[in-house]
Parts: sequence; structure tokens; C-alpha cells
Amino acid sequence: MGLARWRVGRACSLRYVAVALSAALLALEGVSSFGLALPISGLGALRMTLDVAIALALAVLAATRIPAPRAISRLYARLRPLALAGALLLLLFTGLSFLNTANLIFFTAPARYYVTDVVGFTEECARLTLSGHNPYTSPAGFVEALRRFPQVTPSPLRGGVFGAGDDYPAHSTVVAVERRYLAQPAATTGAFDPRTLTSYPALSFLLYAPLIWLGLPDILLLNLLVFMALAVWLVARAPRAERLWTTLALSAALPLLLFSLIADTEVVALAFILIAWRYRERRWVSAIALGLGCAFRQYCWFFAPFFLLDALLSGAPALAPAASLAGERLRERALGAARNIRAGAWREAASRALILLGAFLIPNLPYLLASPAAWWTSLWLPVTEQLFPLGVGLVALAKGHLLPYAPSALYTTLEIIALLACLWAQWRWREQLREAVPLLALLPLFFAWRSLPNYFAIAPLLALFAVGALLHARTEREPVAQAVSPGHIAPQAR
Repeated sequence: MGLARWRVGRACSLRYVAVALSAALLALEGVSSFGLALPISGLGALRMTLDVAIALALAVLAATRIPAPRAISRLYARLRPLALAGALLLLLFTGLSFLNTANLIFFTAPARYYVTDVVGFTEECARLTLSGHNPYTSPAGFVEALRRFPQVTPSPLRGGVFGAGDDYPAHSTVVAVERRYLAQPAATTGAFDPRTLTSYPALSFLLYAPLIWLGLPDILLLNLLVFMALAVWLVARAPRAERLWTTLALSAALPLLLFSLIADTEVVALAFILIAWRYRERRWVSAIALGLGCAFRQYCWFFAPFFLLDALLSGAPALAPAASLAGERLRERALGAARNIRAGAWREAASRALILLGAFLIPNLPYLLASPAAWWTSLWLPVTEQLFPLGVGLVALAKGHLLPYAPSALYTTLEIIALLACLWAQWRWREQLREAVPLLALLPLFFAWRSLPNYFAIAPLLALFAVGALLHARTEREPVAQAVSPGHIAPQAR
């Protein structure tokens, strides 16, 4: 029994190492791409794309039920002390990063460290809401936000002042044009779009409005509190014997997330996603949590089809085939699978979709009724706006001039194909990918026209959550296996 537990512990820790390596790669590219507008070499672009692809693959593999090859397990057994030393160094680095982030939030004026329009515009929208104005119809708030937070630079638009090329303009150029815009907006027509003040659903700023109402210095305290709660939750829900490894893996996963605390709001989206996935067996809790996440950021929309498909498959075990599709017509197999779905499974998925839609609409309803055109347009600005290509995914190869820039429609097509492929993989290998399903929603973003590093920052934490769930399932099966083993049955027979 002791030897068996030791082997299980080695396998578990190997999953944590995969999570830590994934996080380290994402943190490396997140920090190096902080100035995404800076030109990068072809070799740098290739390394960036490969690092992110490998990091996502490691996160998915750590979260699946597929065991590691023996060769990798033997290699890890030799390098285990080195992995532990690296994890301890990451823990120290994460602690220092956390203290620095807390210092900024508690003791630094927001005007000095708000560096992204996501954060600056979110606070301005919250202020407009509290003053009785509709952020979706208050273009003056765009200029006010830029003046209130001088470190924030708005997203430049292709065409006009910045030219029709695809290379992102230099940061100094954007800052210079921003100053001209603030002095005389008409002189820089087409450089920026005031509508980008509200390019997210309403909960993205309503959630922060109470902090402004309470008179707190900035809105990022909510991000910090959510971040701390998630960290404690992930460690607490891990099996007691694996909490040390969970903490060490978590320390590796936090640097990029810590960076995103002051640059974006993905940590709040992560909280909604994890709650929805953790309680997916409870229809109302899961659907409401995901619906509120979708009302917070369009980022959560990518997760909705995977969650709904999981609900459908949970009510139709015969839908996930074990045999290969080779030699069979895909259409016939799909029709046969659809016939195997019980009516109750369809009703369950449909009811969850309706609850999700209702949770999404409730925070947005006042703005939908007051200014339907402005609200609807704002939701699609990240797609319809003439933004420059930017990111650490496939588009980085074009930025490094290893590949020519393609039309944004091609990237969107690749994104849709990747989304459909991931949904098919969820259907085809449901049992192996069960806990890794939320990670599948991130893979299409790798092919997006704008694949920013903060999009992937949550991948290691999703993987860490999945590892904890896998370990709990394993520990629950162990007593059953012991009860039916010959060594336990024989004494009773005698």
C-alpha cells in the first residue's frame, strides 16, 4: 500500500509540474510582451508562439485523465529535486510580486499606475453610472478618462493618422497622437473611437461601482480580493496530502495573473467560470454564474458552448462514442448519436441556456432599453473596430514578419474552425477530457486576430482546478478498490 501511494504521489506531482511549466512559459511571454507595440524579431515571434502553444498543451495534458508516458515519469523522478527548487524560487518571486501589486493598489494613486484602457475606462464608466449618466451614450467620458489617467493610452485605429498598414504603431507615436487628440480632437479624426469607452457588457463596470461609491481609492481592490479568494480556494479544495504541491504549482501560476490584476480583469471572469464549472451539476448555480460572467466580459462567451455541450452529454452517455469514425459516414454517425440523446438531456441543455441568457440580460437590461443601438454596437466593437493585429498567438508570426499579414476574416475563420474542432474533441473524448473542458475554450483564442497574453493567463489555474478534481475522484475510488481487492475479501471468506 505504501509503494502504491508513493507511485500515485509521483504521478500527481508530475501533473503539478506540467501546470508550473505552463505557467512559467505564459509568465515569460506575458512579461516580455508587456510592450506589445514594440517590434519583435522573427526568432522572437517564433519563440513566443511556440511557448504559448506548448504552455496551453501542457495545461490541457495536466488536466486530462491520460497518464504520463513512462519515459517522462522516469526522467521526472531524476529531476524532481530540481523541479522542487525551481518551484520554491517561483514561490519567492510570486510573493514579491504580490507585495508589489498590493502596494500599488493600496498606496499608489491610480493615475500613476493605471496603464491600460480596460482598467481606466472601467472606472470612468462606474463613475458615470454613479453620477446618473449612461456610459454607452456619454462620449465625453472617453476624454475625461484619458485626462484622469495620463498613463492610459487608448487603442489606435488603422487608417487615418496611423496609416493603413498592419504593424502596430510605436508607443511614442500613440502617445503623441493622444496629446494632439486631447488638445484638438478634430485634428486627429479617425485615430481613436470614443465608443471604445464601453466596449464590454454592463456588468464589467457595474461590479466596480460600489467601490467608487464607498470612496475607495481605486477599483482594483476587487480584483485583488477575488484573486486571494481563488488562491485560498484552490489550495483548500486539494486533497490534504497534495496541498504542498498545489501551493507550489499555484505560485508558478500567479505571476502572469498578478500582472493582469493591474492591467485587466480576467481574474473576475475566472471566478465566474470556475464557479460555473465547479457546480455544473446544479443547474441554476452553474447557469447563473456563467451568465453573469458573460454579462461581465465577452471573453466568457467562448465557454458557454462547452458548458452547454457538457450538460447535454451528461444526460446522454451513449453520445460519446468509443469506436473510431473510420469507415463510417460522419453524417450518419451524427444522426445516430442525436437519436441516442434522451429528450430530458435536450430539455436540460435548453433550460440552462435560457437561465444563462436571463442572467446575462438582467444587468444589461436598463441599458438595452435606454439605448438599444448603442448597447448592441458596443458588444461587437472588439470584432468590428478597425484595430491593429496584436497578440502572442498565431498573429505573432505575422508581427515578426515570418508570415504575411492576412485579412482579419481569415483569423476569424481559423478561430471558428478551432472552436468547432474543440467541441468535437469534447464530444469524441468526453471521459478523457472531462475536467479539461474549460481549457478547450481558450484554444480558439490562439488563432484570433488579437490574442493578448492576458487571454491565456487563467489557463494554469483552470488546469490546477482540474488536477484537484482528478485527485479527489481518485481518492474516492481507492476505498472501493480496496474493498473488492482479493487481499480484503480473503480474510472474510476464511
